[in-house]
Amino acid sequence: MKSYYETERLQLRIITSSYAAEVLNFYERNKNYFNYWEPDRVRLFYTKDFQRANLVYEYNETVKLHFLRFWIFEKSNPEHIIGCVCFQNLQKGSLMTCTVGYKLDHDYVGHGYAWEALEKAIEVVFNDLKFHRIEALIHPMNAPSIRLIEKLGFEFEGIAKSCIRLNNKWTDHLRYALINPSH
Repeated sequence: MKSYYETERLQLRIITSSYAAEVLNFYERNKNYFNYWEPDRVRLFYTKDFQRANLVYEYNETVKLHFLRFWIFEKSNPEHIIGCVCFQNLQKGSLMTCTVGYKLDHDYVGHGYAWEALEKAIEVVFNDLKFHRIEALIHPMNAPSIRLIEKLGFEFEGIAKSCIRLNNKWTDHLRYALINPSH
């Protein structure tokens, strides 16, 4: 697996702690936009020190293939983070499954960037890492995310009851899955 991939308009990168300020800026710009769909954040989340430490942790977990986050940049503005695609709960061996999550800067929604980034990231997980299955958990009210995941070929499998804590309340999420077509 490489740490850098390109699509027609985007760069997908595994980044180091040197990007802490850019990551913090991304989260601060989108705090209100992400608030409804994201888990509750610890008080220190919106600090450069927290983001630096988190990037070190994520990088180390990526090296061990326990976690994988691609940060999304436009080729035309390669220093400005516009989103990320994250694969977590990477289970190897006889399972070869993981869970995908993604977020895109509110100023870039509706231009096909999320689809383009996810398509490439899924290709990497299926072809380079040889995973068999990717799951996505989506809030039932997040219609744009549901449309996106269905457009990518994910199939609805059911409801994951009370699975994610959002705004101090356990919430149900829709469970979707995509199976590697070459397995």
